[in-house]
Amino acid sequence: MVERNDPSAPADATRVVTVALPPGLCRRCVRAVSRRVSDLSGVMSLEFDVAAGTLRVGGEVDPASLRRAGLAPCPDGPDCGLG
Repeated sequence: MVERNDPSAPADATRVVTVALPPGLCRRCVRAVSRRVSDLSGVMSLEFDVAAGTLRVGGEVDPASLRRAGLAPCPDGPDCGLG
């Protein structure tokens, strides 16, 4: 699910994809996921919330490329209640 940071933001605002992460990621896992995702075309920023089990990816990243990297976009987007 791709959502804008702020629905009232201008059309050129950075898009954000929220991805559900597996529970209990350690620091090494976070670094590995970070390397995989940051190499994808269009990624401008990454924001991990390990406690909530989410990763927010900013930029014009294709959700299909996240799935190919082994990550699935969270159906609830930024309002995910995981954790």
